[in-house]
Amino acid sequence: MLLRDFKIGKKLLLINLISASFTMTLLILSIAIIALITNRNNLIQDLKIQSRILGESLSASIAFNDAQSAQHLLEALRWSPYIQKVVVLNREGQTFSSYPLQVKIDLNQKLTFWNSLSNVVIQQPIGVSNQQVGQIYIVASLHHIYIQLGKFLLLIFFGMILAGALGVYMIRRLQINLTKPIIGLTDSMRQVSNTDDYSLRFNLDSKDELGELASGFNTMLGKIESHQAKLDSELLRRKHAEDRLQQLAFYDEVTKLPNRHYFKERMEGAVASSIRYKKLCCIMVIDLDDFKIVNDTLGHNVSDDLLLAVAKRLSNVIRTSDVLCRIGGDEFALVLENILIAEEAIQVAKKIINTLSQPFVLEGREVFIGASIGVSLCPTDTADIPILLRNADTAMYSAKNQGKNSYQMYQPEMESKNILRFSLESALRRALENNELLLHYQPQVDLISNQTTGFEALVRWNNAELGLISPTDFIPIAEEIGLIIPIGEFVLYTACLQAQQWRERHAVDINISVNLSGRQLIQANIVERILAIVESTGLPFNLLTIELTESILMDHSKETLDKLEKLSQSGFTISIDDFGTGYSSMSYLKRYPIDTLKIDRSFVSGLPEDANDVAITQAIIALAKNLDMKLVAEGVETEEQLEFLRVHKCDTAQGYLHSRPVVAEQAEQFILNKNDRNVVMNNE
Repeated sequence: MLLRDFKIGKKLLLINLISASFTMTLLILSIAIIALITNRNNLIQDLKIQSRILGESLSASIAFNDAQSAQHLLEALRWSPYIQKVVVLNREGQTFSSYPLQVKIDLNQKLTFWNSLSNVVIQQPIGVSNQQVGQIYIVASLHHIYIQLGKFLLLIFFGMILAGALGVYMIRRLQINLTKPIIGLTDSMRQVSNTDDYSLRFNLDSKDELGELASGFNTMLGKIESHQAKLDSELLRRKHAEDRLQQLAFYDEVTKLPNRHYFKERMEGAVASSIRYKKLCCIMVIDLDDFKIVNDTLGHNVSDDLLLAVAKRLSNVIRTSDVLCRIGGDEFALVLENILIAEEAIQVAKKIINTLSQPFVLEGREVFIGASIGVSLCPTDTADIPILLRNADTAMYSAKNQGKNSYQMYQPEMESKNILRFSLESALRRALENNELLLHYQPQVDLISNQTTGFEALVRWNNAELGLISPTDFIPIAEEIGLIIPIGEFVLYTACLQAQQWRERHAVDINISVNLSGRQLIQANIVERILAIVESTGLPFNLLTIELTESILMDHSKETLDKLEKLSQSGFTISIDDFGTGYSSMSYLKRYPIDTLKIDRSFVSGLPEDANDVAITQAIIALAKNLDMKLVAEGVETEEQLEFLRVHKCDTAQGYLHSRPVVAEQAEQFILNKNDRNVVMNNE
């Protein structure tokens, strides 16, 4: 235990000293014991010889009872360094003579082990002619042997000290070649362990086992370093893969915002916090208005850029604690936590509407887009997350149905409207099959001749259960679910066929106007489809006016230009509907082959009292005249409006003043009543 924390050099030194000392001690003890036993045995042999010689010499003295001569013989023993006592007994066992004089020996005393280590007792009989005449006892001391043995051990001890010093010196010298490399190797291993730096190496120029150990250590470090590099690379790759999976799982690729999965998780936390701390939280569903038009006309790349720009704007108007997510194609969701009153949510909704009303510049063009926002509060409306999200969706659709670019707080009565919308969507899918769609026609009247020059064909839906449904209710649904394409082709075919029938029946050429949606225009074969449909009815191409909204012309692509030029070259008239309310610049007026501008009813309604409407209408009329385009004013309902338009040289009027949209039979009667002279009119 004491050596556990010592360095290997000290351990080696101590172990060598201890083992050497122990070995030398055993050796000395062995030598001492052997020397003691040998000297004692030699002494006993010498004493036996001396006692036999002495006994032969004393036999005559005892036989003649000459004690004096015996004493003289014993006195000669004084020169012996070993003999201590000598007693000569006669035949009767009485002391005959002794050395020293009058010394006694207890013949009955037992010889013990310890006595045998200090003295040696020799008993020798004295005989004459094979007859014992007495005995001689000699007691010798081992003291002199011990003195000699001590001197010998002292000499060995000094030799041990010298050998130990020499051993220490040799061990110290060996440490340079043995322990020092081991210590260095140990330090290197400790440094690698502490720093995890596997580029370290321990260099040892040696061909022995230590050199092989150092070489193996370096080789091991090299392999570990190589494996570590591969492991780090693999871990980095996996980390990137995990981050990528995390990004794909919880974030949207286009906007870089959290996605629906993240949104649902955050909603759970927000609702739980709202209930726990008795505060409001708000869920907003933000749906971009007319985004499908942008996507259909400008393409997916521009649409993605628009979504990214919208995400950045929305992020700039919310708090850092609020959570903005993209949960659908053009649908965003916003979680507002820890709000005190509903007015806070309303203020955020207003900010969003205001910031999204500003134009976006994408690929060098201005793009306008609005947003319809639905707001649902927790726990005021509900604390159930799916219902909370559904309520926000319901409020959003309510905002969209009420004119878009606005917000609506959820109200329970919205549920019935939402149910109605889904009922409309379901019924609309069957409308074409059940022949529930029909056309109404609204006349367009020349302001100078007061003669009908054409009709705008407007689709209506007469459902057996729901009755007559307004286009404002089902056209947006048709756009969303893709039914606008078959409905548009139905309107085109029916309107052209009706115009051809009037032409054949009354020998009049009546221009017919049909709306073309953005979804129809982006079809690759739209020109061929229009030509085939119109040709199948027999109507001359020059009697058909194709009406487009300004938003459709936001796409400045060559494909759109080529399609419109083909239609124009085929003889069709190209008209811009609701002019002045679109979201793009007027550069398309010189780019595209446009023949007619239709002044939106929102400008006509204030004529001639509203100064702004007057200025805008006059500007549109002047613009059309300068560009050599025809003009049609929509929503004309009063004589004052009609007179203003006539004075300012607008070409054509359309509105309730002349007629509401009517069925084909009523429109035919209108033609007969208005065209007393039966003059053929067209748009040229």
